[in-house]
Amino acid sequence: MKKCYFVYALAFALAAASFTLPAFATDAGSDSSVAAEATDSSNGTKMKEGAKEFFKGLKGSVKDGASSAKEKARTLTQEAYVGEWYFANGKYSTMIKFENDWDFTITQTKKNGENVWKGTFDEGDEKKQLILHVVSANGKTAYRDWKLNYIAEKKDYLIVTCSDLENDPNGYDFSKRTLFNFVGE
Repeated sequence: MKKCYFVYALAFALAAASFTLPAFATDAGSDSSVAAEATDSSNGTKMKEGAKEFFKGLKGSVKDGASSAKEKARTLTQEAYVGEWYFANGKYSTMIKFENDWDFTITQTKKNGENVWKGTFDEGDEKKQLILHVVSANGKTAYRDWKLNYIAEKKDYLIVTCSDLENDPNGYDFSKRTLFNFVGE
């Protein structure tokens, strides 16, 4: 917190110095214009407006720094689950693919074909939760959100719990913790 006050004080001092010093600078041929500028009533207004702009820029920089730190944390978290993940149940399988651009695909084999869900995802409000925004189900437009809880371990495995994902043809219930193995990027 002390650093924050120090930064604000330093910024204010620099802003004040940058606005007052030009008023006292001398020009080779116009001593009277310097005196007139120093006593000009609008000079105080100029200083005040300049300081406002400076602090707006400083506030924007702090906000940008915080948002970039948040984005970096999201990227590091995302690295834990981005890739292709595989679960087999007898002769049926379910494949989940999370991509770096926040897209996902879930493909589940069935007796005569497969179910495919596609969409985008975000990190949820709870820790280690993803919100899947399903946009397409089996090639048809579908708009619904699924909650998927996960535990990821260094590209070895992904434990998924998702009550919205349909049971596979053998009746496996994905609302139970399900171990998916890493296939690749």
